[in-house]
Amino acid sequence: MKILLIHNKYGKFSGEEAVVESQIKLLKDRGHQVITYFRNSEELMTIPNGKMKAFFTAFYNPKSIKQLTTLIKKEQPNLVHIHNLYPLISPAVLTHIKKMRIPIAMTVHNYRLLCPNGLFFSNGEICEKCTGKGKELNCLTKNCEDSLFKSAGYALRNLWARKNKYYIDNVDVFLCLTEFQKDKLISNGYPKNKFQIIPNSYDKTIKNVVYNPKLKNYVAFAGRISPEKGIPILLEAAKQLPHIQFQLAGEIREGYHKELTIPENVTLRGMLSEESMKDFYKKARVYIHSSTCYEGFPMVIPEAMAYKLPIIAPKMAGFPEIIEHNINGLLFESGNAKKLAENIQKMWSDQKLAGKLAGNNFEKVKNTYSAECYYNRLINAYENLLKNK
Repeated sequence: MKILLIHNKYGKFSGEEAVVESQIKLLKDRGHQVITYFRNSEELMTIPNGKMKAFFTAFYNPKSIKQLTTLIKKEQPNLVHIHNLYPLISPAVLTHIKKMRIPIAMTVHNYRLLCPNGLFFSNGEICEKCTGKGKELNCLTKNCEDSLFKSAGYALRNLWARKNKYYIDNVDVFLCLTEFQKDKLISNGYPKNKFQIIPNSYDKTIKNVVYNPKLKNYVAFAGRISPEKGIPILLEAAKQLPHIQFQLAGEIREGYHKELTIPENVTLRGMLSEESMKDFYKKARVYIHSSTCYEGFPMVIPEAMAYKLPIIAPKMAGFPEIIEHNINGLLFESGNAKKLAENIQKMWSDQKLAGKLAGNNFEKVKNTYSAECYYNRLINAYENLLKNK
């Protein structure tokens, strides 16, 4: 099978970029031919008036359309797989691909098809004001991006895509990460028959490890250190548990450290190398995911599972689909530092419970979130797409 994969890279490496790289490798390793069309947001730094031009290319980019049309005519792929189209490719390309009778699959990494900033999160809280009958301009009035120019750009490009039905009319199958994400799209007008659930996966070899709480001495968090990740909640929970050490790995959003009060039992590790991350997981007793936004399917969760870590996550959005309470982790009321602290203490002091949850987590990543599981779901989606062409 020949697949054309289209993606606008974000510049900084993220979980989404990891999924794209993993998917390419997975398909190539199993004998498929993958052609890529990439643009990179870092290009904006080298283009004169790059940010201003990106405002317009997000609506329609004749250069990307011409390049893709030429590439498709030359390569004749069986199908196209879309990841991200903003800001340098634009969803306008979808109509041109459709005219060439090429089936289109799209991985829905976030909520950008409904929410201009893709997070359903604005000014420190969950926000769905741009959904429903189409109220994208709320992104501008709320200044969701802390920049009127950027907020206007995000709002107008979403409005334009919805009005032109670029996604609804041209994408043949939306590959959602969770049922929660799928339900959000359907409740906002997307056709029920255009969905398949394909969660993210752990793409490395899953090796059995021994979970011995006595040899593990801290609570771990990995991810961007920024408000939507629930960092204030996590720090408040740590403050209530001074006898337990916490280690947070990840890049701090610029200037955000000035807003934080770090308890003495919390260590910010910063960005860690791949090798250091292995050690980080191996020495942790519990993994915390404290987000106060919906998220899609954070890559760090199956990764923590593969290291046989029990997980504590918020009881919201798609998290309960991944972390089942008292089966492979514990759930807490989102934003409630007291409940989070109680769950951490429970997991920390009850080694039998922690061991059971860790073991079940390991089985779940092997049987549900392995690279093989991901590949089988993906190929099934592709084959159904080609069958109905």
